[in-house]
Amino acid sequence: MGKALCLTFVLGLLFPQWAIAQQPIAPVPMTPFGDGQDSVLTGNLQYQVLQTTFVIVVPAGFVTDFASTPRALWSVIPPTGRYQLAAVVHDFLYWDQGCTREQADAIFRVAMAESNVKPYERDLMWQAVRSFGQSAWNENAAAKQAGKPRIVPAAYMNIPPLVTWSDYQDQLMRQGITPAPAPATPPVYCTAGVSATLPSP
Repeated sequence: MGKALCLTFVLGLLFPQWAIAQQPIAPVPMTPFGDGQDSVLTGNLQYQVLQTTFVIVVPAGFVTDFASTPRALWSVIPPTGRYQLAAVVHDFLYWDQGCTREQADAIFRVAMAESNVKPYERDLMWQAVRSFGQSAWNENAAAKQAGKPRIVPAAYMNIPPLVTWSDYQDQLMRQGITPAPAPATPPVYCTAGVSATLPSP
């Protein structure tokens, strides 16, 4: 182990608030749908939570609208910003529903901190999902129950220009594409964000 790496490891143990992400969320290419409201990942997006070995993989083909904030609040909290990749992870956790909603929100808060989102902005968004996220959680559960996919299979990634996600989702359903059920057992990363010490900005 090199001296710099060893020092970083020791400081992370002695001063958890100095800890940095082992693997910051690296951006992946995304293709927007025709109305610009939704985008599809064209590669796997990976997030390693804090100093743990837990890695959340948002698969290629997942469709996200980034931060699902009401249009009236876009001047304060627009859909994209430093938190946009953390929002993609949060979107996926709300869709996958292998973790509880509280665990998904906690991971979102940590991911925003590791993305250098300002504390007041991070806490505002976290409080918003804690207060108002239940409807989005329920909508995802209902969409799965209705057989609406949220992950575009590789064979269907040649998306026509101008098509919206809702129209393309209908096309996928007509092709027999259905969503996978929620995991039978919670993924190991689910508790990684609960009671975590957030990195300093």
